[in-house]
Amino acid sequence: MNTGLAGKVAVVTGATANVGRGIALAFAAEGAGVVVVGRDEASGERVVRRALDRGAAAAFWRPTDVTDHNDVVALVTDVLERFGRIDVLVNGVGGNADVMPFVDSNPDEWLRDIEVNLLSTLAMTHAVLPHLLAQGSGCVINIGSTAGLIGDRSMAVYSAAKGGVHAFTKVLALEVGRSGVTVNAIAPYRTRSDDPAEAAEGVSASSRYHPERGLFARLATERPDVIGSMLRETALVRDRARPEEIGAAAVYLASEQAAFVTGQVLVIDGGVSVV
Repeated sequence: MNTGLAGKVAVVTGATANVGRGIALAFAAEGAGVVVVGRDEASGERVVRRALDRGAAAAFWRPTDVTDHNDVVALVTDVLERFGRIDVLVNGVGGNADVMPFVDSNPDEWLRDIEVNLLSTLAMTHAVLPHLLAQGSGCVINIGSTAGLIGDRSMAVYSAAKGGVHAFTKVLALEVGRSGVTVNAIAPYRTRSDDPAEAAEGVSASSRYHPERGLFARLATERPDVIGSMLRETALVRDRARPEEIGAAAVYLASEQAAFVTGQVLVIDGGVSVV
């Protein structure tokens, strides 16, 4: 299938680990230029090398705090100076300040979850959108979550923020559709890589799945009951999605074949939502 992405420029936030990494490498395999955005330089440079090996037209690492307006504007300026255009924005940053029942949480944790999952999406989109509209083409792909559709126990604010991402996706699609820009979201469930190459390279230091510093490693040691209460049954044998599957979905939504798809939330959950 000719996706029409060769030579296009894709900016992928949260691209140093897991879902974002899978998406960046999927665009690379289509011959796109890939901007790897994140916080962990060592992991970012590894993703750049793998992107080039996969066939990316170009790839570079750009450290950015996507919750900081000035940093976001500087990122977009750098990309435009280097490539002269942006065709795809993937808002892949996501994470959790902590995991606990809402009654035990505090406002600082609420704000961090909202900043990382929702406000970063708004900030990046607001900075990139004028360039997509001026081109009269391009797409925004937001990474939501099944948590934003059916809710995850002990993740009330995270679920609310991801629900906000889904709602923002639909409204923005209405606002910009006549300008030739599509806006869609992907809602994955429990995505984790089983790629031996990624395991050998090491998990990004900023990932919540980092075996020593990550949030889920800490929970597994300190509060295993919380993790157990969050897990859901799938309709399939496998209990999680793979990053490359999310990458394939993102490539489709950015491709010429999806030119008539906008305002959608594509659920990739192994049937969790129907079990």
